[in-house]
Amino acid sequence: MEEYRKVTISFTKDELEKMDEIMSKEQGYTRSSLVREAVDNYLGYRAQKENISYLSPIISQNIKLVLGRFEENLSEMLFKLAVEVSKSNILSARNSDLNDYALNYLNAVSEQLVAEHNGVLDLEKARDFIDGEENV
Repeated sequence: MEEYRKVTISFTKDELEKMDEIMSKEQGYTRSSLVREAVDNYLGYRAQKENISYLSPIISQNIKLVLGRFEENLSEMLFKLAVEVSKSNILSARNSDLNDYALNYLNAVSEQLVAEHNGVLDLEKARDFIDGEENV
């Protein structure tokens, strides 16, 4: 068991009344135990503030590291997806016997559609757009 040392602390009348009110609601509290608990809580609060100054840069560094890895993984997946789409486009072009003019036209129309719709395409609208261009 810990050894307690007696110290003298002064409180205002209002503070003592608030302490007595708390003690009446909670059994087993004395003024000394209430003051010890309040001091323990305050010391924990102060220690936490010091730890935040220490931990904050570490947490920030770890978040940056995780985001960096995520960005690398996402970039790698997008590259692989672009390769697969390119292979699919090459096969489609060869099977359709498209000439250079038709491929360039397809590329320009695709870029325009994607740019106009921020990458979200409605395939029926795209078909109608292309059909309208061919009739011109």
